[in-house]
Amino acid sequence: MYNFSYTILKEYSKHLSAHIAAEKQKGLAIEVGSELNLKAKFSCLPGLKGKDRDSLAVLIQISSKPPLTKASTEDRIVWTGRFCGRYTEDDLLEVLPETFTCLPLFLYNSSEALTAIVETWIQRNFVVSVSW
Repeated sequence: MYNFSYTILKEYSKHLSAHIAAEKQKGLAIEVGSELNLKAKFSCLPGLKGKDRDSLAVLIQISSKPPLTKASTEDRIVWTGRFCGRYTEDDLLEVLPETFTCLPLFLYNSSEALTAIVETWIQRNFVVSVSW
């Protein structure tokens, strides 16, 4: 992932949330009956790091708060994705420029429509190729 930074995960969360809202306003179907209040959150998963040289795994969750619910109601997770990876070839890490974060495995769980929106945002922001 080009120019990815663990220090601005909150910014990524805001940007992805805004991107999803913009796509919904364009009329792209995310899911029949889906709520309008979708919010993305990026966080680290240090437990998925194999070797010291491996990059920290990243968790992305998209949650929704159904309309007409109490403020204290917990958000419902509607999309989950994890970037992670463990390298057996130390040579690969040595040749990568510091501007790249290498997380070759992307696991996700959700609808295809919402996944496509997230994929587009990830590819635009981090100059990556995601193969499904």
